Amino acid sequence: MSRNRDTIHDTSRIIQAFAVTATILLISLTQPVSAQQVTMATLLDHVQIEDLLTRYYYDLSRSKAHELSEYFTEDALLDVDGTVAKGRAEIAQLYSPAPNPKQPAPAPNRRMHMLLNNLIITIKGDTATAHLIWTGVVDEGIGKLPQIAEQGREDDELVKQNGKWLIKRRYVTADGRMPNRFDKNYRPRENPLEQSKE
Repeated sequence: MSRNRDTIHDTSRIIQAFAVTATILLISLTQPVSAQQVTMATLLDHVQIEDLLTRYYYDLSRSKAHELSEYFTEDALLDVDGTVAKGRAEIAQLYSPAPNPKQPAPAPNRRMHMLLNNLIITIKGDTATAHLIWTGVVDEGIGKLPQIAEQGREDDELVKQNGKWLIKRRYVTADGRMPNRFDKNYRPRENPLEQSKE
């Protein structure tokens, strides 16, 4: 008889624990979430913006500097660690610097890859913002360990023009090593898009 009571008591405690857990889960699911949720209405825009940024960095890693300005609006602003270019012509020039005779030519097997992480996209009609972390990884060839060359953040304002997403303002901020040509204008900063709202 006491064995039955113990079994009933244990079963009752398990049911109570299950009920409490289920209640906690239901409450957490019904709480409002402050971050923008991807909906069917914004899903296509999210995919298009992510594709735009991924292709941008792919072209960058393949040294297609002449094509990179096409990702921007005509009146776009590009700010790389304080070095600013305005409009497509200046942006194309920023990506096509004159060769430096003091720099040795890269090894033929050397490749630079850009990894994009922690992408956050917020859509508001035909405008959007995107924030991400980028990491430059250098491969010197087969059999050699990849090396992290640089890392930082990107904060973008995008607009949709004629059904196509383009970058209106792009702020690139290094948090580690960066090309020497950007040293003179570099200042530590947080997200400039958020600072411009204040």
